[in-house]
Amino acid sequence: MEGFSNQNMDYITQVSKDSVLVHNFNYKPKVSFCIPTKNEGKYIKKCLDSILAQNYSDIEIVVVDGYSTDDTVKIAKEYGCKVYYDPVSLANSRQISIEKSSGEILAIWDADIIIPHENWLKNAVKCFKLSEQVSTVWPRIIAPSSGPWTQKCNRAHSNFVFKYRIKRVSGVFGGGNALFRRQHVSSVGSFDTSYNFGEDMILAKRLKDAGYVVIEYEEPLIHDTMDSLKAIYKRSLWGAQAFKLNGMEFYQQSKFDIFKEHYFLGLKGMFCGIFKGDFYWITYPAILFVKSLAYSKNILLARR
Repeated sequence: MEGFSNQNMDYITQVSKDSVLVHNFNYKPKVSFCIPTKNEGKYIKKCLDSILAQNYSDIEIVVVDGYSTDDTVKIAKEYGCKVYYDPVSLANSRQISIEKSSGEILAIWDADIIIPHENWLKNAVKCFKLSEQVSTVWPRIIAPSSGPWTQKCNRAHSNFVFKYRIKRVSGVFGGGNALFRRQHVSSVGSFDTSYNFGEDMILAKRLKDAGYVVIEYEEPLIHDTMDSLKAIYKRSLWGAQAFKLNGMEFYQQSKFDIFKEHYFLGLKGMFCGIFKGDFYWITYPAILFVKSLAYSKNILLARR
């Protein structure tokens, strides 16, 4: 198709910023940032500041709020966001944000995501020109450099696991906090609003099943989330309930896979990380303990 590189690409294809810039694509489609919120006043200013700082002119920001009791909505309106309300679920809020937006590219975002520099978006959207089959540009996620050790370790473990899955092409990739081509998202029915957790992974599975390509983009986004053991435990409880209700196919992983990723890979990551001088990995046993508390019973009872 004219205007596309249309190189042969695997389902999950790793792309560096430099390899995209070599093509010199002149591509600046409208980008809609779709952000569900509920009591995000602590984080949303940094998120919106980083979006509006982009060296990119055609942007809109759509916020769908779950009736926050803090100043989230006030801040969003001060920044010129389009604000809508939804009390139903996270998945429903994400779907409404898509329906109320108009961009060719959808940035399915959380309110605690920070874009690291002003040219990030301009560079990342060029990945869509590599092939018309690209549905998703999925950036690496890192913790804030000033974040606590538990936050850094939890994110480092996730990245270690994703690196292992990518090597094996195991599971699905390209969930939330990524850029999506609207046309392809619409073609698979967008979000399944019956889910209250993992809705992004269900969308990713639909896109995979339809034969679309995910770009793992090397330039990271910063995710300021789960900054304490308590927050990690609460998030894990939420996810564990999804396993129990939806069965083991929810994340396309077996019980053995989950055990291996948390115990074998997690402990391997800890020893490798400490050896490299990333001493925040010392907190991994505590993270493993709270996650095990949250997940163990629900995974054992999960439907096959």
